[in-house]
Amino acid sequence: MTSAGEHYRVIRMQLTELASELSPEQAATPVPALPGWSVRDTYAHLAGVSADIVAGTTGDPHDPAWTAGHVDTRRERSLAEVCAEWAANGTAVEAVLDDPAGRRGVFAVFDVFHHGHDIRGALGRRGARDTPEAAFVATLMTKFKRGGWAEAGHPPVELAADAGSWRLGAPQGDPVAALDTSDFELSRILVGRRSRAQMLAAGWTGDPEPIVDLLPVFGPPVTDLTE
Repeated sequence: MTSAGEHYRVIRMQLTELASELSPEQAATPVPALPGWSVRDTYAHLAGVSADIVAGTTGDPHDPAWTAGHVDTRRERSLAEVCAEWAANGTAVEAVLDDPAGRRGVFAVFDVFHHGHDIRGALGRRGARDTPEAAFVATLMTKFKRGGWAEAGHPPVELAADAGSWRLGAPQGDPVAALDTSDFELSRILVGRRSRAQMLAAGWTGDPEPIVDLLPVFGPPVTDLTE
């Protein structure tokens, strides 16, 4: 079974290769999924997360000040310099992710996966969707979401993707809605990269209205996000 660190490395190497192909103008492209950030800024955030993991100073992903700091402190660096820093920390980050004591850092795999697709979307470069990394992220994000669903009293819902199927909520009773989609789309819904309208139109059986607002970790965007 591929480990969290190995999945992180695959995505890091893909994104590093992509960065090497970009012109300065492409690096300055705004990222619709991350208002106010460019492609280069998004790479700066990824490099910043890696540096914080190595230093043991990882912040709260929900704290805008933490993520903004990654960009601000690398403002004068080129994309190549940002990627060089990321590469220098890569092996150490992957070791942390594979250490049982560092498993809480698994969010870094979600982070690099989703920001990688934020970058691809900004550049119009689709790819890396039907992959083991997409399956890994969809599986763990759904399991994490399932953890507090029943305790919060939310109605049961069923989610299915290529990697498997999961029930959120009480094991008994009919689900209010069921979704069958790809690993990629499920993970993008769960992280908050689909608008409410897009989530409702995702291809549900039943009525998702009572639960769609409970699914995304961040956001969701006010307008549709197309990638």
